[in-house]
Amino acid sequence: MTRPDHHPEITSHMASFIRDRRKALGLSLDDVANRMGSSKAHIWELENGRSKNPTLWMILGLCEALQCSLNALIGKDVSQPLFTESEMALIDAHRKIFGGPSQ
Repeated sequence: MTRPDHHPEITSHMASFIRDRRKALGLSLDDVANRMGSSKAHIWELENGRSKNPTLWMILGLCEALQCSLNALIGKDVSQPLFTESEMALIDAHRKIFGGPSQ
């Protein structure tokens, strides 16, 4: 059973980034796989956008093997919170009024 790809833009970016970065570093698929304890086939699947839901450990292994940041690998800045403090306060107030988990 294939899991759905909830973030196709990230999958697409990662595929081309992994391939381009690997080639820029002069690494083979085997080199990357060996550096991160994975298989050549799995790296190929990632480069071709066929592995759509890699684990956190796989992503961290790729960052280490390709000597890149998480932001570069996924093509998004994940260092900033999704919401400002005032937006979070508004969300918490809404949850208190209407129910739901609070922070």
